[in-house]
Amino acid sequence: MIKDVIIDIKTEQTVDGNTDTIQFTTDGRFGIKEGSFFITYDESQLLEVDGEVKTTVFIKPDNSVVMQRNGAYNSRMVIEKGVRSNCFYSTPMGQLSLGIFGEKVMSSLTENGGNLVMKYTIDTDLKLLSRNRVNITVKEVN
Repeated sequence: MIKDVIIDIKTEQTVDGNTDTIQFTTDGRFGIKEGSFFITYDESQLLEVDGEVKTTVFIKPDNSVVMQRNGAYNSRMVIEKGVRSNCFYSTPMGQLSLGIFGEKVMSSLTENGGNLVMKYTIDTDLKLLSRNRVNITVKEVN
């Protein structure tokens, strides 16, 4: 079961007390693979880069999330409540090593779509860089 969907994404990132919000809507694909929901979409226009950036979000049954980017930017972030994981983020300018600490992961996804909310922090060398909140809503194309 793989479906064409409309994906609404709202991201809030707080750095040094200042919050930036990005909202966008895009088309993508949604389905179930090996027991996990997945959402995949092209993020190239949002990131304003040359070349494609394809993002895939895997939502596992235990509510952990793996967010993977491939293309001009490459990364693999694991977001799991109460767990800090390491992420290598490759850009055209070089590679960064980041820590990702999951504060909240809540999914109401079903085979028909739904909502995913993630709250997490990003650090480098255990120094806080940002607090992040991501809300992804998936709707079937009619």
